[in-house]
Amino acid sequence: MDDFLSALNGDSELGRMELQRFGICSSGTPDLQIPHLVRNLNQKRSGLKGVHATKVDIWDAEMEGEMTLTITFPRHAQPTSPASVMFLFSVDSIKGDGLRVKFSSHFIHPNTQTVCISEATRFLLLTGGQNHAHIHLKLSVTIETWKDENKPKPSVSELQEVLIRKVDDNNMSMRPILIFLSERDEQRTPHLKHHGNPLDETVPSRTYLFLCELQKFLSDVVPQKEGLTPQEGVNTVSLDGLDSLPPLSLGVSSTESLLSGLVNSSTPTVFVFPERQQGLRTHRVEVTLDSPLLSVLRMRLDEAMAQVKQQEVGQKVIDRLQKLRELSGLSPDGEDDEAVAKDHKEAQYRSILLLKALQVVLSTWEVERAQRAARADNDSPSVPSQCRLQSLSVSLRKFFLEPSKININNCEGVCRFPLVNGNNHAILLNSHIQSGQPVSRSPCCVPVDFDDLFVIELESEGTNIAVKTNVVATKCECR
Repeated sequence: MDDFLSALNGDSELGRMELQRFGICSSGTPDLQIPHLVRNLNQKRSGLKGVHATKVDIWDAEMEGEMTLTITFPRHAQPTSPASVMFLFSVDSIKGDGLRVKFSSHFIHPNTQTVCISEATRFLLLTGGQNHAHIHLKLSVTIETWKDENKPKPSVSELQEVLIRKVDDNNMSMRPILIFLSERDEQRTPHLKHHGNPLDETVPSRTYLFLCELQKFLSDVVPQKEGLTPQEGVNTVSLDGLDSLPPLSLGVSSTESLLSGLVNSSTPTVFVFPERQQGLRTHRVEVTLDSPLLSVLRMRLDEAMAQVKQQEVGQKVIDRLQKLRELSGLSPDGEDDEAVAKDHKEAQYRSILLLKALQVVLSTWEVERAQRAARADNDSPSVPSQCRLQSLSVSLRKFFLEPSKININNCEGVCRFPLVNGNNHAILLNSHIQSGQPVSRSPCCVPVDFDDLFVIELESEGTNIAVKTNVVATKCECR
């Protein structure tokens, strides 16, 4: 639901990309519900409630490209006042031109509804009637058009994986949601009778929607650590166990040096999110940048956005990036309205976080390229290399850390005569060894300069920044 509300947050006019995001085949589709939803929520004429399905039955294939799906909802999932009923699917995208799928059932209205699933599709929305809620929903699903004629139509299991999306490649499925759009009662707020916690009817803040999108963006594009072996799990270092400077609070009282450091530096950064995204609903942070620093922020953000878009990334990443830019967007200069000015300060905060996140992504990709080049060099026989800096990624133990692996670099190579990257002591020691004199320790290739690590910890009441000192090796010498 957080994803869905985030996608709804915007103008009621749907462009081509928004149509694709919701699986809408064309703007001329009858009974188009998305603009209706947006208008009602923005004007606060309606309240949105949702109930997750408790069970999705095994699919029965009748013939190629046709199948039946039965979804079970809680027994008491019904509104207490007149409400429009919809069925929401969170889907996986399909590469290429995608497919056109028809849903048929007397539980939906009209009884036949068609959706188009493509690489940009995130949601499917089927409409029911007034108070048309049932415990068991049976849908007949037919693949009408499969654009790639050279390949067979998706199997039952493949289409199931598209319509019932897995979360982060684990065993948790995104089950369909039964949605009620209820007319608001000025005397009381209608409540739904259902098992589980009702969804908050209040429209989420722009900052909350931004942070939800930011976490998903980082999770999508930054490689996550694989399942650890028992020995690796024991040896994984806790982020809290690293030496750190006193944490700094990011907000209206932040010093100019802290804000300037965040905007102007490319210091390695990780984000710590709360265990549940709902913990960020009350998260509101404002910062005030002076005009020159704000101009630098705009420039660096534009540059980082352009660099990410130059990479070969999928449509899903481009969509998230565009959504993040919209949610973080700074208002035009010269706005005097108090509400606009307040959001402008929050927008500066969101833009700083987006800049740091994009720097994380670009740095990660650069490390991956360096590692691929290093592996290619290792495959070709050669003499031992001189002392040099090499990339090295390690895992950190901290719940909901993005990214969960960081590159700290390491120093590798030999320290042989003549030394080109050593101090006077190492040069003299090496010369002594070359003359045939025995010593107990030869010069070693070690890190001599380091970068710190910024840890941006997002909490319900605010944002703290901890600086973990001397984490990333930046220079190697023989010592």
